[in-house]
Amino acid sequence: MILETERLWLKPYQADMADRVYAVVKKREIAEMMLMIPHPYPRKQLDGWLNYVQKSFDIGHAFEYAVYTKDQPARYIGNCGLVSISKAHRSGEIGYFIDPTEWGQGYATEACQKVLDQAFTEHGLNRVFGRCLVRNPASRRVLEKAGMAFEGRFKQEFFMDGAYEDIDYLALLAQDYAPTKHKTQC
Repeated sequence: MILETERLWLKPYQADMADRVYAVVKKREIAEMMLMIPHPYPRKQLDGWLNYVQKSFDIGHAFEYAVYTKDQPARYIGNCGLVSISKAHRSGEIGYFIDPTEWGQGYATEACQKVLDQAFTEHGLNRVFGRCLVRNPASRRVLEKAGMAFEGRFKQEFFMDGAYEDIDYLALLAQDYAPTKHKTQC
């Protein structure tokens, strides 16, 4: 399934995307703002991650998408998706990153809104949460613009690069969800 927004295509990951994905994910700016992406990012690790993402998609544990702009459809600009789903609790976590050369264009918000649409309308989730480093206010704004509300701050939840990091949690419930006007194609 390919998801479509006004300016973006969100496509399931394929092995032939590896080089394009690596060109973005290896950037230091990505690792500095993400909880689970190391720097330097080993190229061999990417192949394992792509395999994991594809298997998770196939069995319904996660739905991560490669993000492309419609005006440059061969250029990978990032990732957005439900990075984990609990079917028992009808909940999931949204995650995303965008190529630093595209920051400030609204692509992360647009992609997140589409993934939230899918989470509530197609996957029947009741709650979706997102989290971000406190020192990354741009990521928090993405989650807020996508409709999520601040739930709390976990102090010193992660230890990264020799320092403890505080993490903000935001969430959206199905009862508070307002659909956006984007298209989905299969």
